[in-house]
Amino acid sequence: MNRCVLTISLSLASVSAFAYTFSDTVYTRNLDEVIISATGANRNLKAAEMGRHVLGKDAILKLPVLFGEPDVVKALQTLPGVSQGVEGFTGLYVHGGDNDQNQFLYNGLPLYHVCHLGGIFSSFNVSAIRNVDFFKSAFPARFGGRISSILDIKMMTPDYDKYTGKFTIGLLAANGYISGPIVKGKVAFSTAVRRSWVDVVGLPALAIVNAVQKKNGKKSIAAYNFTDFNARIDWRLGAGRIYAICYYGHDYLKIGDREFETSNKGFISVPGGTVTPITPDEVQTRFFDENTNRLSWGNQGVSLNADYRIGSSYLNATAYYTRYSSHYIQKSEHQEDLDDAASYGYTFNSTRNSISDFGVNAQYMQQFGQTYLLKAGIGYVNHTYQPEDLVSEFADGHKHWSDSNWNPAISANEVFCYVDNIFNFGELTSLDVGLRLADHHIQGKSFPRLEPRASLRVNVTDNYSVKASYARINQFVQQVSSNYINLPTDLWQPVRSDASPLSSDQLSLGLYGNLTAGMYFSVECWYKTMRNLVEYREGISSLNPGLSWDEKITTGNGQAYGIDLCVSKEVGRVTGNVSYGIMWNWRKFAELNQGFRFPAKFDNRNKININASYKFNDRIEFNASWTYMTGNRLTLSLYNYDEPGDMFPDAPSTGIGTSGFDWEQASGLDYYSERNNVRLPAYHRLDLGMNIYRNLKNGRRAIWNFSLYNAYCRMNAMTICKEDFVSYDQKNRSFRKLSLIPIVPSVSYSYEF
Repeated sequence: MNRCVLTISLSLASVSAFAYTFSDTVYTRNLDEVIISATGANRNLKAAEMGRHVLGKDAILKLPVLFGEPDVVKALQTLPGVSQGVEGFTGLYVHGGDNDQNQFLYNGLPLYHVCHLGGIFSSFNVSAIRNVDFFKSAFPARFGGRISSILDIKMMTPDYDKYTGKFTIGLLAANGYISGPIVKGKVAFSTAVRRSWVDVVGLPALAIVNAVQKKNGKKSIAAYNFTDFNARIDWRLGAGRIYAICYYGHDYLKIGDREFETSNKGFISVPGGTVTPITPDEVQTRFFDENTNRLSWGNQGVSLNADYRIGSSYLNATAYYTRYSSHYIQKSEHQEDLDDAASYGYTFNSTRNSISDFGVNAQYMQQFGQTYLLKAGIGYVNHTYQPEDLVSEFADGHKHWSDSNWNPAISANEVFCYVDNIFNFGELTSLDVGLRLADHHIQGKSFPRLEPRASLRVNVTDNYSVKASYARINQFVQQVSSNYINLPTDLWQPVRSDASPLSSDQLSLGLYGNLTAGMYFSVECWYKTMRNLVEYREGISSLNPGLSWDEKITTGNGQAYGIDLCVSKEVGRVTGNVSYGIMWNWRKFAELNQGFRFPAKFDNRNKININASYKFNDRIEFNASWTYMTGNRLTLSLYNYDEPGDMFPDAPSTGIGTSGFDWEQASGLDYYSERNNVRLPAYHRLDLGMNIYRNLKNGRRAIWNFSLYNAYCRMNAMTICKEDFVSYDQKNRSFRKLSLIPIVPSVSYSYEF
């Protein structure tokens, strides 16, 4: 929006090795904004980094979207080596890792569980984003704390000279972004708000449904909304600046039902035994039975940042506070006679988990000539964990019972320091050698960990290079889940004094090159080991307050390896990329699957993505995206066997025990051959989109977006259900595929000024 953006293609050997290190640095003096970055082709060929993808806002907006909502995480799902998990959700399973192993940084502010609507959308407003740096292999030493990937999301820098903005209306939500000067040329602000309107649109429909159900003594309870709020204030101070960032994201869900009945269906008995009809106004509710589920979750955070530059050196300091919390309540109330208080009863279950971080850090960069760049930093974080706060209550008449696990909050302190040494030895070779030291102190025990990182690039010819990298990284908190989607109720559990943190080593080797017609490619082979993964034990419920945490979980190891191939084109009327990934993903737990190795839930062996954009003219642009992926895995009982105690234990189940016919024994016990023993059918879908741009007066612009999600209506399987039909004379067993999302058309309108 009328910004001066300087893009420098750093093709000279003296500068190419440093291109990526300054790509996240913004320095302003006379221009509104200067972004120094390498083109994708040059960065791909000449930087030592591996497994890095940079997505600008325009690239995210070009992808066809579900419900008219462009999404950062869903854009990353199209990359090789990244699995999406369950269709339509914002899962991110990178190089065999789990969803909790991705670090989300919003201009340096750490965020947890960044999704809305149970995972349908991520909680990032694309209107406020400048670009996304995504790392999945050779992690720079400045990053730590997650073993699978780093998402470094950068906000738009506010406009110091004039007001600009964008407003968008989609099917499920609306959002607005505005930026402008507070003191022209000195102080500027930007703010973005997104709010769903599912509750507003659904309110009249819910009222109509309840009006119809009222005569049958029923009422439906439902409400849902989500809100995002982002704000930023920048203040220029000579060769430096100070800026503050605020992030807020929150979801609220309520669902349930209520049953009630009127006395004697419109008649009332009076003394003497006479039954007299009564009018509707005289009908009184005699009892009620209500069940509700409430779930609220979200992230809040603020940060204060200062940048300062002296010649070829750069200094940044940050202080921040961030908090994630989730609260789930199940409540059932009933009263058999509203005139009798003693007939009232209820059951109540609550689970709460949260993480709060307060952190400070500083980093320093110094360039020494054209050969050596130094990056160093230090930081401290205080973590406060509330991994599992469970409360259960029961009351019926004069009886009352309650239970709680009484888990206190856990405080932990983490300190870290790092150094990155980036060398450029002319056109032939560049080298990045880094070391990170992190020490996590919790419950009187320290976990110091050294994390070496190294990347090497050697040019074979002017258009081809080979690279190799190694990275070790540790993670001191894990999210434990038994689901296939990432839920807010999944618990974050810190490393314990009697256990070790999750750790990973990853080796990568790749070939990179420039092709004709502005195209370039990369082929990366990778091998990854994971230690101290956490899973629930077999048959354990996460909501059982009677069990300690140690009794619920078990630890094991993981192994994943594969190849990522990508061909990209960034210039011309036709742009896009084609990517292919092949992956093997294994787990081994001593207390699961009888100690034998088993495939992970998201062992998606083959994955293909084709993304294309065609600019018909200055007003019309067509976009298409096709995805193919080997199906997820699940544990399914394919056979049954007789329960002990049957009269003929060696024969097929008859259901006839010592006490006669038993319906449960008739179907027998489920037999599971191994964990994740069944693979779902292959997943594929086509998404189509079209953007229509209309230039208005005074530099304003209107944009219509039309999208078609799952254009050929492929009903991809989310899971498989086993169904048994048993009678006295026959038994039938069937397996039913459950699918969720058919073809979904979407439309949105945006207005820019």
